[in-house]
Amino acid sequence: SFGSMDEEYAKAFIRISFNEMAYNNLISRNTNFRYNDFTGIFNYKDPSVYFKRLDKEEGDIVVEELRNGKHFIPIRTHEQLVNLEYLNKLDIDYKMLSIFRNPIDVSHSWWVRGLGSRYGKDPRAFTITIKYNDEGIPWYCRGVEQEWLHLNSYERCVMIVMNLIKRAVQQYKKTLEKDRIHIFTYEDFVQRTEEELKRICDFIGTGTTVYTPQALLKARCPRALDADDRKRKLAEFEANVKKDLLDKLLTLSESYERHLYGLR
Repeated sequence: SFGSMDEEYAKAFIRISFNEMAYNNLISRNTNFRYNDFTGIFNYKDPSVYFKRLDKEEGDIVVEELRNGKHFIPIRTHEQLVNLEYLNKLDIDYKMLSIFRNPIDVSHSWWVRGLGSRYGKDPRAFTITIKYNDEGIPWYCRGVEQEWLHLNSYERCVMIVMNLIKRAVQQYKKTLEKDRIHIFTYEDFVQRTEEELKRICDFIGTGTTVYTPQALLKARCPRALDADDRKRKLAEFEANVKKDLLDKLLTLSESYERHLYGLR
């Protein structure tokens, strides 16, 4: 938790960091030029913009451009809703798009990425860990460390996902900043793309462009989801996850499908 001085320091640090990020963005400093990265410039509507910025002269002229224009800094993060109360303490002007997906699909995706075994061992698992019995455990398992150590990799992914979902839902329900957050689901966006995209545009105060159809085509949206895909994942969990944990996952999945954990 923040003390008063810590909180003021954090606010100042974050503001400076965002100012620096905005400045660097306008001169393509620290820009991601990796072709296959989701956050790379080649997923932007017009990558040439960033190449042109490489030749831009830096200095006060960039600051004036920032002050006089309307600029967005999109940031793609994980588990931000889980830490909403701390984000709001920083008093940042933000709008958040928070996407949920069925917990069975999310848990299986985590397992495929090896997140039931990588923490504390893989230097590319860029998540804060806590040390417990000489093992590195992800920060969101604080308080259930002993249980974590006795689970297999499938069960760890299920437990992590369920814990994070519950924290995110609790954070959203108690916040007074709901107007800053637009919650939607993976399934809605993929299957009913036009409707959901309109809601997102209305929320952030923008519209689609001539580049939008190409981006949606690349993302294969809209598309039908394979009804049997989740059944295959569930069968895999049934063979590898203990019954009490699996029952909790199924209950959470039902809550998601029925009313999005009570958020609708």
